[in-house]
Amino acid sequence: MPRQEESTRRGSLNLLGIEAAGIPAAERVIEIPVSSVRPNPHQPRRQFPQESLQELAGSIKAHGLQQPIIVRQVKHLATAGGAAAGPAYELVVGERRLRAHQLAGLKVIRAILRSVADEQLLRLAIVENIHREDLPFMDRAVAFCRFKDQFHAGKVEPASEDLKISRRTGFNYSKLGTAEPEYQALIVKNDLDVRGSNLFLNLAGKVAKEFPNKTEAFKKAINSGELGLPALNKLQDKYFPVQHQEAAKPGSVGKGAHPTSAVAVKDIPFRKTATEVVLELRFDPRKKAHIDAKLREQWAKAARQFFKTAGFSTVKIEQ
Repeated sequence: MPRQEESTRRGSLNLLGIEAAGIPAAERVIEIPVSSVRPNPHQPRRQFPQESLQELAGSIKAHGLQQPIIVRQVKHLATAGGAAAGPAYELVVGERRLRAHQLAGLKVIRAILRSVADEQLLRLAIVENIHREDLPFMDRAVAFCRFKDQFHAGKVEPASEDLKISRRTGFNYSKLGTAEPEYQALIVKNDLDVRGSNLFLNLAGKVAKEFPNKTEAFKKAINSGELGLPALNKLQDKYFPVQHQEAAKPGSVGKGAHPTSAVAVKDIPFRKTATEVVLELRFDPRKKAHIDAKLREQWAKAARQFFKTAGFSTVKIEQ
């Protein structure tokens, strides 16, 4: 094997902690009975689509297993009479491959035997799965939460850094992974993406907080049909209708306000779409010249802070 390929292979194996005690991982590939392997209790993947497993089973039957599973040895299996029936193994990584063997009716499977401590089992399973594109993001979210709780005292940022994912992704996983199981099931059922899931969870939390007496009606509504972005936007409008503000008349000044006050605006254009809410505030150009620039900047800074706190993701003020 070329030196560069060997170096790449060893780097990939070391990521999972496969090489130990100076023994090359390739020398520890063994064949074991499929029936002697029990699943990894920390497996991040919770969904195993039957069609996908059928395709993998067919590929393994036709071409063999290209990448061995990884197992650790555990207590011996026992027969009905209590006698030892042979070594038993626990899966570390490779559950889809194991299930595909079972589906194909194969009796043995190629495996790499590893010595893995209990506390390492979750870490290895997540490291092997967290970056796989075919792993549903809800499964990633739940696994991430278990990982941060066990290895980083529930802190999102160090867990994200440890798993080499962005801080934003880590916080998204944390939010989704700690949602009510009922809401998690709805997200999976309706195949909501991260944006749709966040919109849904934010809406559910806001309804529970501001209208606790309407929570049951809200849950009935979200379970009554397809829960996509259009349905979520309708629910948003139903529970939190936007109050359109009447545009101020040009040059108008509120009662008791100073004639040169910057809060008197020429107009208040407002628009709402399915993806954004925009409120524009502009200084009345006829009064702008009479207001000190430093004072205008102080007002603008206060306005930015106010609207950020109110939940606007972007605040742009033109002076």
